[in-house]
Amino acid sequence: MPIYEYRCGECGAEFERLVTSATTVVCPRCAGSRVTRRLSLFRAVSARSGQEAVAPPAQGGGCCGGGCGCH
Repeated sequence: MPIYEYRCGECGAEFERLVTSATTVVCPRCAGSRVTRRLSLFRAVSARSGQEAVAPPAQGGGCCGGGCGCH
């Protein structure tokens, strides 16, 4: 189950949710249902080099950017 970042279209709150395919996402601040999933990037530090690396955004479409193989 992935964690997605969202932004509420009603009050502007930004939040994260652990989401299954049957989950209906609502804003924790105003209980609004007009939410938009945001693009998330993650950052990792290599123990070997000590340098940070930013993962590129997922390519493709589908429910999770094409990475799950469902489409």
